[in-house]
Amino acid sequence: MTESEKVVTETEETERSNRPGGLVGWLFNPKQRRFILPATGLWILVLDWLLFSSNILTAWLATPIIVVIGFVLGGGGAFLAQRKRANDAPWSAAFKALLAGIVVGVPWPIGGTLIGGWVLLTSGLADARKEIMGRSE
Repeated sequence: MTESEKVVTETEETERSNRPGGLVGWLFNPKQRRFILPATGLWILVLDWLLFSSNILTAWLATPIIVVIGFVLGGGGAFLAQRKRANDAPWSAAFKALLAGIVVGVPWPIGGTLIGGWVLLTSGLADARKEIMGRSE
């Protein structure tokens, strides 16, 4: 390893260690501003997966209830994250919460769909590995 490579590596390590909280810090304080926080995107995807994959256990009889729960939890969590951590204006956080509620509330899994891709791209989760590791590949 040359001297210049050592300096670059040390600088990258310093930048990574100066960022608060590692993964959790990146979820709430990403380097690049996005439409929604990575934490909001993760919240949407996890809720969608938990609610609608567990709906199989009820043979889809609980779908109406799950849709309402998904809308309320998705919207509420998105509003809190966007308002408190992203410092969005109330109207902006409410709009993003409405979108998140609709996305979580649709009665089918969004993973592997255009909607899931939209969540990944607008939240920055598509670049999660690169962002967390501090790489610019």
